[in-house]
Amino acid sequence: MRKILGLILAVLLIASCTTFTSTEGPEWTRVTPRHAGMAVFVGSGVGRDDVAARAAAYRSVLEKLGSELGYDTVSPYYRELLSFNSIAALDAVITNTYSAPADAGITYFVMLEMPESVYLSSRDAEYSASIERTAEISSLLESALEHYRENEDTEALSDTLNALDLSLSGPVLDDDYSPERILGKAIGYLENIGIAVRDGRGTDVTLRMNRMRGLLHPRVVNGLIRVDYTMLGNDGRLLSASTVIRTGERGEAEFFRTNPYMLWQGSLRFSVYVSEEILESIASKAFEGFLDPFIELLDKTAVTYDYAEESRMYNDNTVIAVAEYSEDGTELGISPCFVAFSSYLEKAAAQGYLVVEGHGEEESDVLAFTRNAFPALDHYVILRAGIVDMTEGAGRVYARAEARLSFYDEDGVEPYIIHELSVTGGGSTDSEAIEAALDRCGSAAAGMFLSEL
Repeated sequence: MRKILGLILAVLLIASCTTFTSTEGPEWTRVTPRHAGMAVFVGSGVGRDDVAARAAAYRSVLEKLGSELGYDTVSPYYRELLSFNSIAALDAVITNTYSAPADAGITYFVMLEMPESVYLSSRDAEYSASIERTAEISSLLESALEHYRENEDTEALSDTLNALDLSLSGPVLDDDYSPERILGKAIGYLENIGIAVRDGRGTDVTLRMNRMRGLLHPRVVNGLIRVDYTMLGNDGRLLSASTVIRTGERGEAEFFRTNPYMLWQGSLRFSVYVSEEILESIASKAFEGFLDPFIELLDKTAVTYDYAEESRMYNDNTVIAVAEYSEDGTELGISPCFVAFSSYLEKAAAQGYLVVEGHGEEESDVLAFTRNAFPALDHYVILRAGIVDMTEGAGRVYARAEARLSFYDEDGVEPYIIHELSVTGGGSTDSEAIEAALDRCGSAAAGMFLSEL
């Protein structure tokens, strides 16, 4: 009796389910068709919805193609096929799809076709290429291991990332060389590298790079460290800049302020150097988000150091006088050069310098005026900027300005430093062009001033 009830319940359960059967759907979902001059492959997949089922079916058809060609076609072509329904290198195209409800959600079928001549030639050409690719990856990973033995961890990381890029460039013949596994190796190298600030004096910083694994934490030699900082451009805008320094035999590297346009107060960010080009190449070949764990770790292992640089020309014993002139040599009633110069110093965190408007026809006159107004200082800096030419073109007015930045000591009659510059500014009117040119003079001269501090 129990058996009979069980059978009845089973029948009722089956009857209540909507399930795709082998007799439903088009003929090609059951028997792979033959098309003259074409190689045809059919794959199927099941997913909770159309998107998941489609993704599974596309992977399935690539696995079948790969088994016929003799190498992996999922890694190099899955993303392209899923996005464009075609594989350019193989002249392969999705020509048919079909989906139907199933117990687990949706069953999806897909038909892939490619010219038989391409299919036959690909079996040889791609297979040979995959052999070479596999050998090159093996060589790179062996090189990475050798660098690691020599405590050259960033070199080991670089070789591994190059191997990862290759593994995404086409089929490989070794499962150990899959992109996922090689990415794991790269992450393993990166997470073992530590950067620490050993000593810092303003922007002069000594760093140490260690391997974080092992009892002795060996120093990383020939290690590459990327330094990111903020600087000011000639127009006074804040810009991001970077440089790369290398550790020596003791695992130490030194960063010195060599860029005069660096902010005088700010932050330095030190991280393991990784070529942006190789990361961009990997990201362009892999699926979206593939590199996220690596990028997140790269950011996590970075070290930030806040600095405040001391000047050789202290702001409490220095005055800068700015004088501005029209094309005929008379003093202007506007002060765009003065405003731009002051703003540039403020953005560079070099505040506190006394910047005033200067007066006088000649530089000696401006110097005398400034010394009389601010006596007994150690440094007098005179900036004279003037319009020397006006032109018109394409419906706009252009003004050319020249400037001279001179440094004098307390009672010197000749400048001990001189900078000269020439810039052009444009506008819809004469006044706009003049203001633009003098504004650029102020920013450029401020950068020159900072370069001497």
